[in-house]
Amino acid sequence: MRNQYMAKVLVHNKVVSEDQVKAHWGEISDSMDIGQVLVRAGILKQSMYDKVLAFVKNLEAKNAKPAEKPSASARTASSAPATASAHSASTPAQPSSPAHSAPSVQPAPAAPAVSAAPAPKPAEEPAIKIEGNSSLYGEASSSTVVIEKVEGLETTSMASVQVPVESETPAEETATEELPSQFAVATGEGEAVEAPDVLHPITPLAKIIAYARKFNVTDVYLYADCQITMRQSGTLFIASEKVLEKTHLMDRLSEATEGFADGYKIVVGRNFSKTFALPGVGRARISVTWNDVTPSISIRIIPMESAALENLYLPEFSMQFATLNSGLVLIAGPSSSGRSTTMTAFAECIAANRQVFIQTVEKPIERLLQNPNGSIAQREVGLHVRSGAAGIELAIRTGADVILFDHLETMEELSLLMQASNAGALVFAVASGNNINALLSRLLMSVPSENRSAFACSLADQLKGVIVQHLIPAVQNQGLVLATEAMKVTSTIAGMIRKCDVSQILSAISNQKDQGITLDDSLQMCVESGYIEGNEAWKRANDSRRFASYRKV
Repeated sequence: MRNQYMAKVLVHNKVVSEDQVKAHWGEISDSMDIGQVLVRAGILKQSMYDKVLAFVKNLEAKNAKPAEKPSASARTASSAPATASAHSASTPAQPSSPAHSAPSVQPAPAAPAVSAAPAPKPAEEPAIKIEGNSSLYGEASSSTVVIEKVEGLETTSMASVQVPVESETPAEETATEELPSQFAVATGEGEAVEAPDVLHPITPLAKIIAYARKFNVTDVYLYADCQITMRQSGTLFIASEKVLEKTHLMDRLSEATEGFADGYKIVVGRNFSKTFALPGVGRARISVTWNDVTPSISIRIIPMESAALENLYLPEFSMQFATLNSGLVLIAGPSSSGRSTTMTAFAECIAANRQVFIQTVEKPIERLLQNPNGSIAQREVGLHVRSGAAGIELAIRTGADVILFDHLETMEELSLLMQASNAGALVFAVASGNNINALLSRLLMSVPSENRSAFACSLADQLKGVIVQHLIPAVQNQGLVLATEAMKVTSTIAGMIRKCDVSQILSAISNQKDQGITLDDSLQMCVESGYIEGNEAWKRANDSRRFASYRKV
């Protein structure tokens, strides 16, 4: 077990990474343990190995020491103290004092005084618990290994180290794990945090977010050996003079965990993306990727106030989607194009004008919504429901009038959304795709050929509209401008979808005039109005030749 213990101590205390241990595990021999292998590879220092080895030997000795059975004479001599101990264990605990250390029942006169009570044990430091139901790399173990602190080792992180071990448990059983016990989603409300004038590497995360909101920043980037970087109106700028170190990043992650609704524990080496809320600064979305044991942190600032649908400058005909009683509306575009904002704007417009029951299924919940004329239930995948499909099924069962789904990833989810639409719900779903042709082609080609015709007919019947949006930097960094490609599904377009032939769909959109607009037409309008540079239109156009004269050489 020495190698298992040593690997757990080294990884948990971040002396080496789990990947480094796995990479050199096969080099272990009878004469060389994992620590010596890592020393030879130049990964572990000899002095640190000596400390860990001494600790592991001590741990082995503790675990290997058998329980000593007292002899008959010893049992006789100790019977009175044992009786007293049993009696005291069955009564309420009393404050310890010298008077209570001696037994009160017929002490043996010949017994030495030192045998009357054991010497008090010194207070032990809190132990670090390495979680897991099996030992590291192979050998089965039914007990949890408890590792004490090792002097000189870094123990700032209390996150459990997850070690991949082959399991005989079927995948179906692991998918039925219980959801988190906490369900409340934090709002981030509270006394407003004052934004600092200058950012430093040690600036708390709440103040960094307050600074970002003050200057209308959309994204914050925290990388090791780099300055704090932010994105404003699509342009990056440096927000601090000094660079961030790994310890600064770990501190910011520790602060972020305080805002996780489900009590999520950050594990070194495990990438994740979650929303969190800190009092006084609202909600934000954090995405973390790991380079060995060093995190890279990206934070998306979630707007605290809703955007009115009429202020998004969508095509006029698309406002009709909010008046539908049923049907499917897809909202697509590249990442960070405001798709979720548009979807929630439709929901709040509907809620303000009629009495409806709205349910959302989100991955994860970003902005918290209000429904003054009805009810609203926001459900997060992993927090309230196990999967997107389970969330849709729940919305159907509970009779939701309007369903918001963010973000569409599987054909099962799309099929269930069409089922909900067919049952009478109005469904808005966020999807991926830079233009309508690419979006519909991908959806149709994702279905096996034998089922494609039936799927296409169902999609043509339920799809009522599509909006594909792009946020483009305005001239002189004055913000972002929305360019859209959108259509209302007419009988002509529905016929193309049924035939699985969308190659002429852009021509059909152009001919619809007041019921559709192509991305190139929208870009042309933005350029002619002076909102964006022609080069920005050239980079995003479906037909770049139309904007070739704006291309910067």
